[in-house]
Amino acid sequence: MQRTVPTTGGSVPVPSPDHRWTVLFFITEPGIGERLPELGGCTTGLCSARDAAAAFGRADARVLGVSAHAPGHLAEFAEGRALGYPLIGDEDLSLGRELGVPEVRAEGRTLFARAAVVLDRAGRVRSLIHPVPEAERHAELVLEELAALAASEALSHG
Repeated sequence: MQRTVPTTGGSVPVPSPDHRWTVLFFITEPGIGERLPELGGCTTGLCSARDAAAAFGRADARVLGVSAHAPGHLAEFAEGRALGYPLIGDEDLSLGRELGVPEVRAEGRTLFARAAVVLDRAGRVRSLIHPVPEAERHAELVLEELAALAASEALSHG
């Protein structure tokens, strides 16, 4: 898979040609937990990735958030949380569906379930992390998976 996607910071290529890994943090909707507590945790999950920015950098991973909304809808949220990485607006759900991300129905709309997808430089899905039962551990689970993928590659090349 190779495509250019609209984000809160302009269009970007997915996967990143400049990183070993591209990590896509899929969320339902920023702030939805205020209305539907069972879907809460989006902000917590995205902030966990922000707080682990140095670890993602060491893993040579580009971090992007993804939600089924227009980038403009997400821009204020991203700026207000100082995420430090762009959010992809996947309004038609095409990116998530191409990658096999689970979906949920809420308030009459189809949204993404909380998940993460790890892509390699060639755009191959190397891991789909779902479910993510604890939003505060979203980044931690992804970093564990990146370490396992790196170790597996080292064994197969060494």
